[in-house]
Amino acid sequence: MDRLQEIMKAAEKVTFSKNQSSVLVGGRRRLEHLTAEKKIAYIKTTNKKNGRWECKGSDVLRYTIIDA
Repeated sequence: MDRLQEIMKAAEKVTFSKNQSSVLVGGRRRLEHLTAEKKIAYIKTTNKKNGRWECKGSDVLRYTIIDA
């Protein structure tokens, strides 16, 4: 198994908040677009309108943008 696959497998058990995820994927709008397309799985920990999100770590890392 190569190093990237090991990292992605380990990230299956990690969650990122909505703020952390939006920074990694390139913005809140892009994060919301990716979640709407079901490319990034998330759960809301409360039923409130502005409740906390927990995004699946491996999905977030898959769509991370690196600023050069």
